[in-house]
Amino acid sequence: MLQFSVVKVLFSLFTPEFEMTSTLKIANLVSDLVGDRLDGQPTILPIPPNSPLAVPRIIMKSSDRLLSLSISPKRTNFEFKIPVESIVDMIDYKSYYSGLADFFSEFKKKLNLSVQRLGYATERFVIKEDVFSYIMHRFCKMDQTTVGKPFYQTKRFEIHSLKGYGWEGFQINSWVRIKCLPIRFRGNERKALLVQNDLNTLSGEEDPSANFNTTEIEKYFNNIPIHLDQILDLYFGKGISSSH
Repeated sequence: MLQFSVVKVLFSLFTPEFEMTSTLKIANLVSDLVGDRLDGQPTILPIPPNSPLAVPRIIMKSSDRLLSLSISPKRTNFEFKIPVESIVDMIDYKSYYSGLADFFSEFKKKLNLSVQRLGYATERFVIKEDVFSYIMHRFCKMDQTTVGKPFYQTKRFEIHSLKGYGWEGFQINSWVRIKCLPIRFRGNERKALLVQNDLNTLSGEEDPSANFNTTEIEKYFNNIPIHLDQILDLYFGKGISSSH
């Protein structure tokens, strides 16, 4: 059984018509909605009027720097990220990013935002010394791993898969990246399996008229982690579990 640890979770709202006329008002609203979860010193950036819309105007972080919020006119990102070296098994990291469906729903409602796209991305890893043979046995023809064949003595290996389909009333793009690579873990170089999942509703080019309401935002962010676990199970078999 593979025991994955979460090292990144990213929630995103795409807001193509967000006019950030008062960054201080927005920062105060965020503080009211999240309480002391973002207890670090907020940063309100003096961005020139003609700056690209994707450049953040507000950045807020937790004092331990594991949780961050960045707000630009184009999108709002709420991200949990921890260096692999810093993972401590006894800490419940999920508590950092739980309840964000309610935050984004209230954030949209209080600011009367037009929300065109929803995004959810994660990175998970597991230490596995036989990771290359494990992945090749699972996804490759074994006659391609012998002497003289393309995957003989491979040191790094990646698989990328992009799908588009309907899920619970949403049209989503699902991008899965599987990477076998050496990492530094607790002072030693170890072999690891890294799985990156991006689950997003359609882009502005694909569905320019999309405008998600608060109920849809809550539904998406509450249920998409379950779907992500189903994707992991599809790739790695029954009985897979995820820590934190």
